[in-house]
Amino acid sequence: MSQTESGSSKRSLVVMLILVLIAGLALGLAYYFYRNQPQPAPTPVAEVPVEAPLALPPLAQTPAPLPVLEAPAPEEPAPPLPKLNESDASVLTELQSLSSASLKLIVPQEILRKFVRSVNAMDEGKVVHEYRPIASPPPPMKVESLGQPQGEAPRQYRLTTENFRRYDEYVTLLAMVDKEALAATYRRFSPLLEEAYSEMGLKKGSFHEVLLSVMDKLIAMPIHEGELLLVQPKVFYQFADPELEKLPSTHKLLLRMGPENARSLQSSLTILASHLR
Repeated sequence: MSQTESGSSKRSLVVMLILVLIAGLALGLAYYFYRNQPQPAPTPVAEVPVEAPLALPPLAQTPAPLPVLEAPAPEEPAPPLPKLNESDASVLTELQSLSSASLKLIVPQEILRKFVRSVNAMDEGKVVHEYRPIASPPPPMKVESLGQPQGEAPRQYRLTTENFRRYDEYVTLLAMVDKEALAATYRRFSPLLEEAYSEMGLKKGSFHEVLLSVMDKLIAMPIHEGELLLVQPKVFYQFADPELEKLPSTHKLLLRMGPENARSLQSSLTILASHLR
Protein backbone atom coordinates (compact mmCIF):
# COMPACT_ATOMS: atom_id res chain seq x y z
CA MET A 1 0.00 0.00 0.00
CA SER A 2 1.26 3.41 -0.89
CA GLN A 3 1.63 6.18 1.51
CA THR A 4 -1.12 8.09 -0.16
CA GLU A 5 -3.67 5.22 0.24
CA SER A 6 -2.56 4.70 3.84
CA GLY A 7 -3.24 8.32 4.67
CA SER A 8 -6.63 8.19 2.98
CA SER A 9 -7.64 5.11 5.00
CA LYS A 10 -6.71 6.77 8.24
CA ARG A 11 -8.78 9.83 7.40
CA SER A 12 -11.78 7.65 6.57
CA LEU A 13 -11.47 5.86 9.89
CA VAL A 14 -11.25 9.13 11.78
CA VAL A 15 -14.34 10.46 9.98
CA MET A 16 -16.29 7.29 10.91
CA LEU A 17 -15.33 7.58 14.56
CA ILE A 18 -16.40 11.22 14.61
CA LEU A 19 -19.81 10.29 13.09
CA VAL A 20 -20.35 7.52 15.66
CA LEU A 21 -19.54 9.92 18.52
CA ILE A 22 -21.89 12.55 17.07
CA ALA A 23 -24.77 9.99 16.77
CA GLY A 24 -24.21 8.76 20.34
CA LEU A 25 -24.14 12.30 21.65
CA ALA A 26 -27.40 13.11 19.79
CA LEU A 27 -29.15 10.04 21.24
CA GLY A 28 -27.97 10.93 24.75
CA LEU A 29 -29.17 14.52 24.47
CA ALA A 30 -32.56 13.37 23.11
CA TYR A 31 -33.02 10.96 26.05
CA TYR A 32 -32.06 13.68 28.51
CA PHE A 33 -34.55 16.19 27.16
CA TYR A 34 -37.34 13.57 26.92
CA ARG A 35 -36.87 12.46 30.52
CA ASN A 36 -37.03 16.03 31.88
CA GLN A 37 -40.15 17.12 29.90
CA PRO A 38 -43.49 17.00 31.84
CA GLN A 39 -45.29 13.79 30.94
CA PRO A 40 -48.98 13.99 29.94
CA ALA A 41 -51.42 12.48 32.40
CA PRO A 42 -52.31 9.00 31.42
CA THR A 43 -55.71 8.68 29.74
CA PRO A 44 -58.13 7.39 32.40
CA VAL A 45 -59.53 4.04 31.65
CA ALA A 46 -63.33 3.95 31.95
CA GLU A 47 -64.34 1.83 34.86
CA VAL A 48 -66.70 -0.93 33.93
CA PRO A 49 -69.50 -0.99 36.52
CA VAL A 50 -69.62 -4.19 38.40
CA GLU A 51 -73.13 -5.47 38.69
CA ALA A 52 -74.31 -6.23 42.16
CA PRO A 53 -74.77 -9.90 42.78
CA LEU A 54 -78.31 -11.12 42.29
CA ALA A 55 -80.30 -11.12 45.52
CA LEU A 56 -81.29 -14.63 46.33
CA PRO A 57 -84.79 -15.19 47.65
CA PRO A 58 -84.92 -15.65 51.38
CA LEU A 59 -84.96 -19.12 52.60
CA ALA A 60 -88.49 -20.44 52.99
CA GLN A 61 -89.64 -20.06 56.53
CA THR A 62 -91.90 -22.45 58.28
CA PRO A 63 -95.43 -20.97 57.87
CA ALA A 64 -97.21 -19.97 61.03
CA PRO A 65 -99.94 -22.44 61.95
CA LEU A 66 -103.41 -21.33 60.89
CA PRO A 67 -105.77 -20.43 63.74
CA VAL A 68 -108.18 -23.12 64.64
CA LEU A 69 -111.69 -21.84 63.97
CA GLU A 70 -114.58 -23.36 65.77
CA ALA A 71 -117.48 -24.34 63.62
CA PRO A 72 -120.54 -22.13 64.25
CA ALA A 73 -123.17 -23.69 66.34
CA PRO A 74 -126.01 -24.90 64.11
CA GLU A 75 -129.13 -22.78 64.30
CA GLU A 76 -131.95 -24.43 66.06
CA PRO A 77 -134.73 -25.12 63.60
CA ALA A 78 -137.99 -23.36 64.28
CA PRO A 79 -140.47 -25.65 65.97
CA PRO A 80 -143.08 -27.00 63.59
CA LEU A 81 -146.32 -25.11 63.34
CA PRO A 82 -149.22 -26.53 65.28
CA LYS A 83 -152.53 -27.26 63.65
CA LEU A 84 -154.84 -24.29 63.29
CA ASN A 85 -157.27 -25.68 65.87
CA GLU A 86 -154.40 -26.06 68.36
CA SER A 87 -152.51 -22.82 67.66
CA ASP A 88 -153.67 -20.58 70.53
CA ALA A 89 -150.96 -21.63 73.00
CA SER A 90 -148.16 -21.10 70.44
CA VAL A 91 -149.54 -17.73 69.39
CA LEU A 92 -149.80 -16.56 73.01
CA THR A 93 -146.22 -17.67 73.67
CA GLU A 94 -144.95 -15.71 70.66
CA LEU A 95 -146.93 -12.61 71.60
CA GLN A 96 -145.68 -12.80 75.19
CA SER A 97 -142.09 -12.83 73.91
CA LEU A 98 -142.86 -9.58 72.07
CA SER A 99 -144.63 -7.90 74.98
CA SER A 100 -146.13 -9.43 78.08
CA ALA A 101 -148.58 -6.51 78.18
CA SER A 102 -150.25 -7.84 75.06
CA LEU A 103 -151.62 -10.89 76.86
CA LYS A 104 -154.23 -8.97 78.82
CA LEU A 105 -155.56 -7.42 75.61
CA ILE A 106 -155.79 -10.67 73.62
CA VAL A 107 -158.92 -12.80 73.67
CA PRO A 108 -157.19 -16.18 74.06
CA GLN A 109 -159.57 -18.39 72.06
CA GLU A 110 -159.41 -18.86 68.29
CA ILE A 111 -156.90 -16.03 68.01
CA LEU A 112 -155.87 -16.54 64.39
CA ARG A 113 -159.38 -17.09 63.06
CA LYS A 114 -160.68 -14.00 64.88
CA PHE A 115 -157.78 -11.94 63.59
CA VAL A 116 -158.45 -13.02 60.01
CA ARG A 117 -162.16 -12.28 60.35
CA SER A 118 -161.49 -8.85 61.85
CA VAL A 119 -159.00 -7.89 59.12
CA ASN A 120 -161.37 -9.00 56.37
CA ALA A 121 -164.17 -6.91 57.91
CA MET A 122 -161.92 -3.85 58.09
CA ASP A 123 -161.07 -4.29 54.42
CA GLU A 124 -164.79 -3.78 53.82
CA GLY A 125 -164.86 -0.72 56.08
CA LYS A 126 -166.47 -2.52 59.00
CA VAL A 127 -165.43 -3.05 62.62
CA VAL A 128 -166.11 -6.41 64.23
CA HIS A 129 -167.98 -6.05 67.51
CA GLU A 130 -168.43 -9.74 68.24
CA TYR A 131 -165.70 -12.36 68.28
CA ARG A 132 -162.98 -9.76 68.42
CA PRO A 133 -159.36 -10.92 68.65
CA ILE A 134 -158.67 -8.22 71.28
CA ALA A 135 -160.69 -6.96 74.22
CA SER A 136 -162.83 -3.87 73.74
CA PRO A 137 -161.82 -0.58 75.39
CA PRO A 138 -163.33 -0.15 78.85
CA PRO A 139 -166.84 1.36 78.62
CA PRO A 140 -168.56 3.70 78.56
CA MET A 141 -167.84 6.26 75.84
CA LYS A 142 -166.77 9.53 77.49
CA VAL A 143 -168.88 12.47 76.33
CA GLU A 144 -170.10 15.76 77.76
CA SER A 145 -173.48 17.35 77.15
CA LEU A 146 -173.65 20.75 75.49
CA GLY A 147 -176.87 21.69 77.32
CA GLN A 148 -180.55 21.58 76.60
CA PRO A 149 -181.22 22.14 72.86
CA GLN A 150 -183.75 24.70 71.66
CA GLY A 151 -186.87 23.67 69.84
CA GLU A 152 -186.83 20.33 68.04
CA ALA A 153 -183.07 20.15 67.70
CA PRO A 154 -181.55 16.99 69.22
CA ARG A 155 -179.31 17.28 72.23
CA GLN A 156 -175.65 17.37 71.28
CA TYR A 157 -172.65 15.91 73.04
CA ARG A 158 -168.94 16.48 72.66
CA LEU A 159 -166.47 13.60 72.49
CA THR A 160 -163.93 14.31 75.25
CA THR A 161 -160.20 13.83 75.52
CA GLU A 162 -160.93 11.33 78.32
CA ASN A 163 -162.57 9.15 75.70
CA PHE A 164 -159.43 9.28 73.58
CA ARG A 165 -157.48 7.96 76.58
CA ARG A 166 -159.51 4.72 76.41
CA TYR A 167 -157.40 3.77 73.41
CA ASP A 168 -154.01 4.81 74.80
CA GLU A 169 -153.02 1.33 75.94
CA TYR A 170 -153.65 -0.24 72.55
CA VAL A 171 -151.87 2.46 70.59
CA THR A 172 -148.91 2.61 72.99
CA LEU A 173 -148.45 -1.16 72.88
CA LEU A 174 -148.26 -1.15 69.10
CA ALA A 175 -145.89 1.82 69.15
CA MET A 176 -143.50 0.15 71.62
CA VAL A 177 -143.39 -3.37 70.17
CA ASP A 178 -140.48 -4.33 67.89
CA LYS A 179 -142.03 -4.08 64.43
CA GLU A 180 -139.45 -6.33 62.79
CA ALA A 181 -140.02 -9.03 65.40
CA LEU A 182 -143.79 -8.62 65.05
CA ALA A 183 -143.45 -9.06 61.28
CA ALA A 184 -141.36 -12.21 61.86
CA THR A 185 -144.10 -13.61 64.11
CA TYR A 186 -146.67 -12.85 61.43
CA ARG A 187 -144.57 -14.63 58.79
CA ARG A 188 -144.18 -17.66 61.05
CA PHE A 189 -147.94 -18.09 61.42
CA SER A 190 -148.74 -16.94 57.89
CA PRO A 191 -149.57 -20.45 56.63
CA LEU A 192 -152.16 -20.84 59.38
CA LEU A 193 -153.57 -17.37 58.67
CA GLU A 194 -153.95 -18.27 55.01
CA GLU A 195 -155.64 -21.52 56.03
CA ALA A 196 -158.09 -19.64 58.25
CA TYR A 197 -158.75 -17.20 55.43
CA SER A 198 -159.39 -19.98 52.92
CA GLU A 199 -162.04 -21.37 55.30
CA MET A 200 -164.08 -18.22 54.66
CA GLY A 201 -164.37 -19.13 50.98
CA LEU A 202 -163.66 -15.59 49.74
CA LYS A 203 -162.27 -14.72 46.32
CA LYS A 204 -160.21 -11.66 47.22
CA GLY A 205 -156.70 -12.94 46.77
CA SER A 206 -154.48 -14.00 49.67
CA PHE A 207 -154.92 -12.94 53.27
CA HIS A 208 -151.56 -11.17 53.05
CA GLU A 209 -152.89 -8.97 50.25
CA VAL A 210 -156.02 -8.18 52.26
CA LEU A 211 -153.96 -7.28 55.33
CA LEU A 212 -151.74 -4.87 53.39
CA SER A 213 -154.84 -3.34 51.79
CA VAL A 214 -156.33 -2.64 55.24
CA MET A 215 -153.09 -1.12 56.50
CA ASP A 216 -152.82 1.14 53.46
CA LYS A 217 -156.40 2.35 53.93
CA LEU A 218 -155.86 3.16 57.61
CA ILE A 219 -152.58 4.95 56.88
CA ALA A 220 -154.24 7.08 54.19
CA MET A 221 -157.17 8.26 56.34
CA PRO A 222 -157.10 12.00 57.07
CA ILE A 223 -156.76 13.08 60.69
CA HIS A 224 -159.65 15.12 62.13
CA GLU A 225 -158.36 17.92 64.34
CA GLY A 226 -161.56 19.75 65.35
CA GLU A 227 -164.09 18.90 68.05
CA LEU A 228 -166.38 15.95 67.46
CA LEU A 229 -170.07 16.52 68.17
CA LEU A 230 -172.45 13.63 68.73
CA VAL A 231 -176.19 13.07 68.91
CA GLN A 232 -178.07 10.15 70.47
CA PRO A 233 -181.23 9.52 68.48
CA LYS A 234 -181.68 6.09 70.08
CA VAL A 235 -179.29 3.93 72.09
CA PHE A 236 -176.01 4.56 70.27
CA TYR A 237 -174.28 7.85 69.64
CA GLN A 238 -173.87 9.14 66.13
CA PHE A 239 -171.75 11.94 64.74
CA ALA A 240 -173.77 15.13 64.45
CA ASP A 241 -172.01 15.97 61.19
CA PRO A 242 -173.73 13.84 58.48
CA GLU A 243 -170.51 13.71 56.45
CA LEU A 244 -168.63 12.16 59.37
CA GLU A 245 -171.47 9.75 60.10
CA LYS A 246 -171.33 8.46 56.51
CA LEU A 247 -167.66 7.48 56.84
CA PRO A 248 -166.73 3.78 57.05
CA SER A 249 -166.72 2.33 60.56
CA THR A 250 -162.94 1.93 60.38
CA HIS A 251 -162.55 5.67 59.82
CA LYS A 252 -164.97 6.51 62.61
CA LEU A 253 -162.92 4.27 64.91
CA LEU A 254 -159.89 6.51 64.28
CA LEU A 255 -162.08 9.53 65.04
CA ARG A 256 -163.02 8.04 68.41
CA MET A 257 -159.34 7.50 69.19
CA GLY A 258 -158.52 11.20 68.86
CA PRO A 259 -155.94 12.85 66.59
CA GLU A 260 -152.84 11.99 68.66
CA ASN A 261 -153.65 8.30 68.88
CA ALA A 262 -154.65 8.23 65.21
CA ARG A 263 -151.28 9.68 64.18
CA SER A 264 -149.43 7.19 66.39
CA LEU A 265 -151.40 4.29 64.95
CA GLN A 266 -150.68 5.38 61.39
CA SER A 267 -146.98 5.76 62.16
CA SER A 268 -146.80 2.25 63.64
CA LEU A 269 -148.68 0.76 60.70
CA THR A 270 -146.38 2.50 58.23
CA ILE A 271 -143.30 0.95 59.85
CA LEU A 272 -144.90 -2.47 60.18
CA ALA A 273 -146.08 -2.44 56.56
CA SER A 274 -142.52 -1.74 55.41
CA HIS A 275 -141.42 -4.99 57.10
CA LEU A 276 -144.27 -6.97 55.58
CA ARG A 277 -143.82 -6.00 51.93
